[in-house]
Amino acid sequence: MDNYVILKGKEDRLVIHLDAEIDYETLKKNLEEKLREAEKFLKNAKVAIEFSNRSLSEHEENQLVEIIRRESDIQITYIMSNGKSFIGNFIIPETIIDEGVTKFYKGNLRSGQSVHYEGNLVVLGDINPGAIVTAKGNIVVLGYLNGTAYAGIEDEDEAFISALKMNPIQLRIGKNIARNPAEDMLVTNRVKKEGSLEVAYIKDGKMHIEDFNKITLRDIMKI
Repeated sequence: MDNYVILKGKEDRLVIHLDAEIDYETLKKNLEEKLREAEKFLKNAKVAIEFSNRSLSEHEENQLVEIIRRESDIQITYIMSNGKSFIGNFIIPETIIDEGVTKFYKGNLRSGQSVHYEGNLVVLGDINPGAIVTAKGNIVVLGYLNGTAYAGIEDEDEAFISALKMNPIQLRIGKNIARNPAEDMLVTNRVKKEGSLEVAYIKDGKMHIEDFNKITLRDIMKI
């Protein structure tokens, strides 16, 4: 069997080493074969997925994730983007609510750039004016959110958006749009501290933006 795809178990993640030269269609077929071959080894595994050695487009990455879901019983906890370095050693508590697959994107987004994911999205960097991030689930920005963010893009009002600092051009959660956040969002109980998170969410049909604390966490959990 060709080794265009190599599966490597590493701590709490599965590293999928992809040949950088072979054509993409052959790569997909080889991934299917490797997953079938490793079926017993991977059965019911709950792991993160890291693609390495090859740069993937958003579409290609989503296709490979779909192949993994179809050809194995792996429970994917999150995905690292485009072979970038693995961030942290995340422990998933048994009591945590399953919010679906989460993608980590490392880097700042400049004007004209965009990132979309069919799940939750965590950006390790800044979203600058003119940049757009969209997600079917929640969006967390570990940096400044100065661009545009759409969470819950399939009209999911239960989604939320959080960032270290919010000064967005536009926010959207489900059907709710704040085109001028300073005017359109209800800002309450905010005592900004350097390094603390701000969170936007829907409560009583209106978009709120507040410092992240026990009260806002309770509100989000009730949504």
